[in-house]
Amino acid sequence: MAVISEDISKSDRKEIEGILRSTDFFYEFEIQTALDIADETLEKGMEKSGYYWLKSVDEDGLVAFANFGKNEFSTHSWELYWIAVHHNSRHKKLGSLLLKAVEDKVRNLGGKILWIETAGRALYSPTEGFYRRNGYELAASLKDFYSQGDPKQIYVKVL
Repeated sequence: MAVISEDISKSDRKEIEGILRSTDFFYEFEIQTALDIADETLEKGMEKSGYYWLKSVDEDGLVAFANFGKNEFSTHSWELYWIAVHHNSRHKKLGSLLLKAVEDKVRNLGGKILWIETAGRALYSPTEGFYRRNGYELAASLKDFYSQGDPKQIYVKVL
């Protein structure tokens, strides 16, 4: 059974990278960005860095994580930066459990709205379905944002 906990440790960094690589969803620069965020969090801590982490651990170890933070230009909006489940642990509802835990944490920290950005190319169709199944609405689509034919899809949920 998976257990969700807060924060990350130095030993989690390699597992985070492994999770991202296992999905076959992310470009190399995206993986490096996630690792840079992890490094900043490890160096400064969650509150000082502004990057909050939740992770899911089961008998296979760290199998899923989420990273989120408050939008500094809003009094109540938060953003989900990353949520990923290891390929070998998909279809166990870990993503939904983790997303619910993120929503609860954001509420506890005074957040009222959670925003999520994702790609709109065909590969991300299951991701968009995941967000819709979890109560998120498509608020905007920015045509050709990431590349030709790959819009930025912005989802939102009032918490």
